[in-house]
Amino acid sequence: MINRTKLTLEKVSFDPALFSSELLKAIKFLLINELEELAIWFVNFIQGKPQLQNVKFSASEQ
Repeated sequence: MINRTKLTLEKVSFDPALFSSELLKAIKFLLINELEELAIWFVNFIQGKPQLQNVKFSASEQ
């Protein structure tokens, strides 16, 4: 599930709103260990992508 999530996020990364929406869905459904992996991936992925710098990795964000 984590690999599919990363692939989806990569595909929608052109649109910060869509990226945020997909990220929120992932946060709600992934297991704890998958969330830890996704968090590390997220930090690395958004580096050098100014359009995604305001996206937060948090379940409380809407």
